[in-house]
Amino acid sequence: MASKPRYPKTALITGAARGIGAAFARHLASQGIAVAIHYRGSTKAAQAILKDCKKHAPSSALVRGDLTKLKDAERVAKEALKKLGNVDLLINNVGNYLRKDILDMSVDEWRDQIESNLYTTFFMCRALIPHMVKRNYGRVVNIGYAGGQQAFYNRKTVPYHIAKTGVHILTRNLAASVARQGVTVNCIGVGVMENSVRKPASIPAGRIGVFADLTNALDFFIRPESAYVNGAQLDVSGAWLPEQIL
Repeated sequence: MASKPRYPKTALITGAARGIGAAFARHLASQGIAVAIHYRGSTKAAQAILKDCKKHAPSSALVRGDLTKLKDAERVAKEALKKLGNVDLLINNVGNYLRKDILDMSVDEWRDQIESNLYTTFFMCRALIPHMVKRNYGRVVNIGYAGGQQAFYNRKTVPYHIAKTGVHILTRNLAASVARQGVTVNCIGVGVMENSVRKPASIPAGRIGVFADLTNALDFFIRPESAYVNGAQLDVSGAWLPEQIL
């Protein structure tokens, strides 16, 4: 039987030294939520984010590791649990993006796109969801791609789309497996944002997305009243969908 819905007090955010992850960290910390800021190589940037977060959530901390490696992911999860006491909220944000024609892409580049976006999400869920189940409470928010519920055909972003579609499938199945234990697993489908590598000339909404649009979606998923929303993908895209290039 699931416990009474409540609000998270602690959070681990992967890839939180810059961009969307950093925006999530600052936003959650401003609400008094202690955050574990994960990073791999951006030490100075991560330390700057931590300094900002500690102003509102003094228990916030840094965790470092390469989440494409299972042992690193497991260690990062353990460190976050130790430093925060618990991890109520896991945000799987880390993931690389490469725009390159499929026949020009190296095997290593292909592997990086799949592993950094999909494997990291699975590894962190595998490491932390069992702890949430034991406590009958947890929130997981995966970062996907707008329109990730369906196949898109773009020869310049093939492995990225494969990985993000996989994140959507993983989200839906994980949600079903732990729904009775008070754990929700949802996904934010990200459209064109202020930090996007490529910005189309025209967006249906008439503007590029900003980080505040994403933190609004995050707030919806973690509020107690949203406890019945599980296995969903919420696109934050201004009605934009990925281009098709064949």
